[in-house]
Amino acid sequence: MKFILAETSRYWWPVKVQMPDTENPGKFVTYELEVLFEPESQDKAIDRVEEAAKLTSPRARMEHERKQLADVCKDWRGVEDADGNAYKFSDENFRRAMNQSWFRRAIYSAYADSLNGEEARLGN
Repeated sequence: MKFILAETSRYWWPVKVQMPDTENPGKFVTYELEVLFEPESQDKAIDRVEEAAKLTSPRARMEHERKQLADVCKDWRGVEDADGNAYKFSDENFRRAMNQSWFRRAIYSAYADSLNGEEARLGN
């Protein structure tokens, strides 16, 4: 297969969110969804790291990190509301999900995994 150099590359990637199980104390439940990533260029990544180095407050650093993920996450599949209806991807809904630590950790991890050049792990 030939390498195609495109302006942007978007791809769907699996995300596994582990949350405390409300029915079984001390246990976790794993939920699966997919996120459409559009990775940042190396130049943009360098700019982001340099900007982050100037930030002094924890809130500013966290907002900076959230913005980076908001910039690379373009859509999702498999996110539902409590009634089982598809939860539409939007900036507001993504920000709401990012306020949950387990969702945020799962997105960070999935994005990093997708950039490492290894296929997504199936099963575990």
